[in-house]
Amino acid sequence: MNITDYLLNISSKKIKYGLKRTKQLLKACNNPQKKIYSIQIAGTNGKGSISALLANTLIQGGYKVGLFSSPHLVKLNERIRINNKLIHDDIIKSFVEKYETEIKKIEPSFFELLTAIAIWYFYKKKVDYCILETGLGGKFDSVTACENQGIIYSPISMDHHSLLGNTLSLITKDKSQAINKNTEFIFSSNQRLIAKNILIQEAKKYHLTIMFPKKIKDNILLKNLYGIHQIQNAALVKHIIDYLNKKNIIQISQQSTTIGLTNTIWHGRFQILKKNPLIIFDVAHNQSSLDCFIKSFKSYIDKKNIHKKYLLCAFERNKKIKTSLKKYENQFNQIICSETNIRDSMPAKEIANIFKNSNNIFIKKDINKAIEFSYKTLNKHDSLVIIGSHFLGPSINSFFKNCFALDYKRLLT
Repeated sequence: MNITDYLLNISSKKIKYGLKRTKQLLKACNNPQKKIYSIQIAGTNGKGSISALLANTLIQGGYKVGLFSSPHLVKLNERIRINNKLIHDDIIKSFVEKYETEIKKIEPSFFELLTAIAIWYFYKKKVDYCILETGLGGKFDSVTACENQGIIYSPISMDHHSLLGNTLSLITKDKSQAINKNTEFIFSSNQRLIAKNILIQEAKKYHLTIMFPKKIKDNILLKNLYGIHQIQNAALVKHIIDYLNKKNIIQISQQSTTIGLTNTIWHGRFQILKKNPLIIFDVAHNQSSLDCFIKSFKSYIDKKNIHKKYLLCAFERNKKIKTSLKKYENQFNQIICSETNIRDSMPAKEIANIFKNSNNIFIKKDINKAIEFSYKTLNKHDSLVIIGSHFLGPSINSFFKNCFALDYKRLLT
């Protein structure tokens, strides 16, 4: 049995609402979530980066840390790791074989099954802490079924409108319900006022106060993550580490905290694939993340001798990106519109129609050919930005030869 194919092709691939199936699966494997210390990362943009920064800092402090994240870039195993080492296929296979009867009976979704595997694995390997990134929303996300001790909110913005609601208020309300009777502490990035108030009111139901970061006082240097938003993410994580230290939940020195934050790698976030010519990949895929990326890009190239700027983009269907994407037209000399190689890919022609000046717009539906076409166009002092989706990962990884290979061992020695 090819375990990756099995997981990607389980009969219930569609999103299912409710926590019932996840709880049934966890109960089948003796409720491992009740025996581990877990922190849930919810929100919209920045969940993955915050998860990685927190996990890596705890690891640098000497702890054994499980990290559950989504989606993956190339290999499904990226979603479940301990101290930055990916789960092995054999371990996933052993879970599926051991609980095959229960899996068939419960019929979990893909994400529900992966959540149960992650929690079971983290308990089996006796991690000190596990960081669990929410997949979608909060109220019905399978990570919420773990009733985590800590909850951290990244900035909440408009995304997944068809599932969570078409207003920031509705989206925040759904995400706020990750808070539960087992919650001991809540941190949040700075939020828009409407989102902030909803989170505060939900926390009050459990007699909890949400801790929001104050102005950044620390000069946090990040070697592998670029942009003011990443500095803000790192500052939030530093506040969390300070809090956990103060509560004697952990013991990590300021030096270890600094090293952990500084050396964190999280691929697909303003990832520089090549310097001459400059090639950057970012998984920005909604209005807020696109706005954030273009601001960082303009800042990054401000004092660099960049001649022509090219953009290659491909998105999933139903992403409300038109407002932000229109701003890109004047930032780039040429825009190549492509597709993500998945069933729910936004048609390249639909992306192209967002722009006005058709002379600078090219359509290359095949993402592999689009990357090759874009790369061949570049001169040494040009730049190419590739944005839009995690699903571009396999094609980018193939063309740029294992650009997502983990190298934490080198960084942490």
